Amino acid sequence: MLAAVVLVVLALARAVMLLATRSGKTASGPPTNRNAERYWEQKVLDQTRGNRGAMERAVTARRRKHPRTSRAALLEMVHDEYVRDRNRS
Repeated sequence: MLAAVVLVVLALARAVMLLATRSGKTASGPPTNRNAERYWEQKVLDQTRGNRGAMERAVTARRRKHPRTSRAALLEMVHDEYVRDRNRS
């Protein structure tokens, strides 16, 4: 009987640990920390089919209009522009 209780407690502890350390995308949106730049860069590269030159040109054009904006925010602007343009056609 005691062994069954111990096994149940261990199984519950394991389940709690797995849920607590589970890495997965949440519905909270894109990251706002240092990973934000990598996140938006990958999103833009996906849209440009890996064309890093097009991405950098778009970021440079946005930087001229918004010189003090972070690169992550510029990449987000570029992403939003691509999405908006794609939805127009």
